[in-house]
Amino acid sequence: MAANSLATPQRNLTIEHQVSADGSTTLVCRGRITAETSEQFKSEVKSLAAHQKQVLADLSGVNFVDSSGLGAVLATYASAKSAGCELKLVNVHSNVRDLLNITRLTAVLGES
Repeated sequence: MAANSLATPQRNLTIEHQVSADGSTTLVCRGRITAETSEQFKSEVKSLAAHQKQVLADLSGVNFVDSSGLGAVLATYASAKSAGCELKLVNVHSNVRDLLNITRLTAVLGES
């Protein structure tokens, strides 16, 4: 039986830190933000929010967010804001952008 040549969607979440020349950090996220992975997202943002004025979350590689993940992103946004840090979602995957539009959270979370 031949192996399936199509790549299987990533079911976990990987987060890579990219630091620009000006010192700002972008979290490059790949995979899914779900009940199983949302704590990882929250933890990564929280660790940076204490020391940065702005954290960018590149969601171009995140093709799925479930309701728990959506709640975690919103809670993380609020938590960062109370710490004096702005969490900005950038390069949002079209699937996730559609979800943010349907739930009307684009107005709250913004998107660059």
